[in-house]
Amino acid sequence: MIAERAATRTTTPAGPVVAVGMFSCDRRFVMPFVALSALLTTTPPAASAVDPHRFESTASKTRPLLPAFRECALIKRIREIATYQAGWDGPESVGPTVETVKQAIDFARQLQSLGDIAPPYITAANDGEINFYWKTPHLALDLGFTGTGQYSYYGQTPDGAEFAEDGADVGQPLPLELIAALRA
Repeated sequence: MIAERAATRTTTPAGPVVAVGMFSCDRRFVMPFVALSALLTTTPPAASAVDPHRFESTASKTRPLLPAFRECALIKRIREIATYQAGWDGPESVGPTVETVKQAIDFARQLQSLGDIAPPYITAANDGEINFYWKTPHLALDLGFTGTGQYSYYGQTPDGAEFAEDGADVGQPLPLELIAALRA
């Protein structure tokens, strides 16, 4: 009986062997086979019966955009400004520091938490400051971060009321009058 088993014994294939279920496979052929089978079982979007654009118009009509999308747009703009390097606006210009970017992003998140605030225009100054600018029928406001742990702002209403602060701590919120004017 032992002689019969020895006579029917087969040799193992060259290279490493992977046991898959009750089959054994050579590793050199497993990965290309898996990749090919994955490619053959997926359906490209153009060949599928679902039109991905069909629901876009109805989604925006049935409910307003979520405030999180506005936050993402503000933060996306700040991250874009964060890529500005020295010389971006002439030989004397500098890019914003990491701390300036962090403070501007934190402020954008605070704006988000206030609810329905007019969206600002966000730009960079050539000295590395990140500025938030609003021009609404009720207020023109320029607010900037320099990365020093403080921010400054100047605002004026059409009737001549002024709001100014040259060194507000980053944790200090905007005055309620400014917030009310930005909501109107």
